[in-house]
Amino acid sequence: MTHKIIYIVLLIAGFFLLSSRSCVPDTDLDQEERLKVQQNKIRGEIEKDFGSAYLFEDQLIVYGDKARQKLLDFADYLSLYSDKSMDTLFKQQIRDILYSLFYKPDPLMQLAVVPGDIAENKQKSLSKLIGSIIASDYQSIIFSVYDLKTLEPLHRESDDQYTGSIRCNFRISGLADLDTTLLYNQCNRVKTIVTRTNKSFGEGKTMLVWQVFLEEIDTCPDGVNN
Repeated sequence: MTHKIIYIVLLIAGFFLLSSRSCVPDTDLDQEERLKVQQNKIRGEIEKDFGSAYLFEDQLIVYGDKARQKLLDFADYLSLYSDKSMDTLFKQQIRDILYSLFYKPDPLMQLAVVPGDIAENKQKSLSKLIGSIIASDYQSIIFSVYDLKTLEPLHRESDDQYTGSIRCNFRISGLADLDTTLLYNQCNRVKTIVTRTNKSFGEGKTMLVWQVFLEEIDTCPDGVNN
């Protein structure tokens, strides 16, 4: 996986290097033509990895792994955000990152930092969860995710979307005066989505590429708690 990332980064770097104005003389048409051929080749490699019209099975596996990592990142960022000693500006940046992990502007979020605050008929959201964190009396709240399992592998939903779901357990604990209180420990279903979006590559250049997002976090349906 690391080699794949390095390869892609080198492709992007090469693309922008060759996209810049050439320093060769205008009379050197052969050199200029070779640069154009090289540029087109690199552009084609980038489009192959990022901008293809559909995804193959091995690519879907990679995006599934990325979705799991985003879920783990989400828990880490929530823990950081809950720290009452955190700088306000830094906290705002973390908040922006939290929202950027999701496809929807304010996704469903069946998590609670108040014991007993989750009910099947009570709709929560990311903004409400963040509000509860801010109102909390705890010095910090620790969010952790464990027992991740694929419920539904990523599959094609439409021409521009693939969807799937992950089963996991969220454990949420409040810290105050060196005491730890368990606030939440339940099975959750996390819906994920891979879709094509416009991504900037600098200097006004954009490309339609595939990106993975978390879509919503709900409680586990009956029968999938284990």
